[in-house]
Amino acid sequence: MSVARRVASASGRTGLSQQILRFAQSRPAQPGASRHAAAPPSWQASRRLHTQPRRNVQPAFAVKPDPETSDSTNPALAFPCLDALENRSATLQKRSLLGPEPSYTTGNHENFLCKQPMLLDWGGILPEFNIAYETWGKLNADKSNAVLLHTGLSASSHAHSTEANPKPGWWEKFIGPGKPVDTDKYFVICTNVIGGCYGSTGPSSIDPANGERYATRFPILTMEDMERAQFRLLDRLGIEKLYASVGSSMGGMLSLAAGVLFPERVGRIVSISGCARSHPYSIAMRHTQRQVLMMDPNWSRGFYYDRIPPHSGMKLAREIATVTYRTACALP
Repeated sequence: MSVARRVASASGRTGLSQQILRFAQSRPAQPGASRHAAAPPSWQASRRLHTQPRRNVQPAFAVKPDPETSDSTNPALAFPCLDALENRSATLQKRSLLGPEPSYTTGNHENFLCKQPMLLDWGGILPEFNIAYETWGKLNADKSNAVLLHTGLSASSHAHSTEANPKPGWWEKFIGPGKPVDTDKYFVICTNVIGGCYGSTGPSSIDPANGERYATRFPILTMEDMERAQFRLLDRLGIEKLYASVGSSMGGMLSLAAGVLFPERVGRIVSISGCARSHPYSIAMRHTQRQVLMMDPNWSRGFYYDRIPPHSGMKLAREIATVTYRTACALP
């Protein structure tokens, strides 16, 4: 090493030692520092940096600083979403101690209870099942004006307001006299699909075999299973052939499935934002959403009824899903 490089290296080390010393001198003396009084100043400074008293660190989720009493230089950040989540958890905890799981149905819908067992595509069986449904318009004499409206993934049968339930439905603007789904012309039927949580048989329903909720013992369903159940309702209503099968999103997929399974019973197919087969990217995104939901401590392998449900995982899963439901023009 040249003389110039050795001098520069020594100068750099000296400068660093002086910086450490100045930093250490600016801090309050630490207990036990007198034991090292004879040590070089730079060693004392370095020692002080590594012998700070151990702090009692609590898990992040257990720390809830009080901005009013904290002596910190800056106030703690506010997290309204976490405050709301904690309040909701406390409310649900009290509810779980007071009574059974509440009903999530919209109310004022009709019910079709099918007592005939239904074998499912993945090998499961429903010994009986209920379908919640609502109707608008009037069925004509030959029952040829029926339109079966399919829901998206998380919708109820309440697509439009009724006298019994005046709350606006999820397709309020598209159903009614003179509207795209004209109730002056058509008799419109909308069901909550089996597997749902708005009145139709699903994981929260009671298994007649043991009197307990199905939870994750509820069988896996396919689009075709949902359609077969709906057509049993049509059989009960005496409707041999639909004027049209209509749906958007998952409902668009169901509309296509209806035409494939019962081509002689479906006059027309309207599929909005639907597909015949899920794209690999969509499958991957739904897998991620399920993983997020199952990582919620309240998931309990699906047996969370009469307890606090995994609403944190569900909230995040739906946020992930919403990203995939929007295009660039829909975002600010």
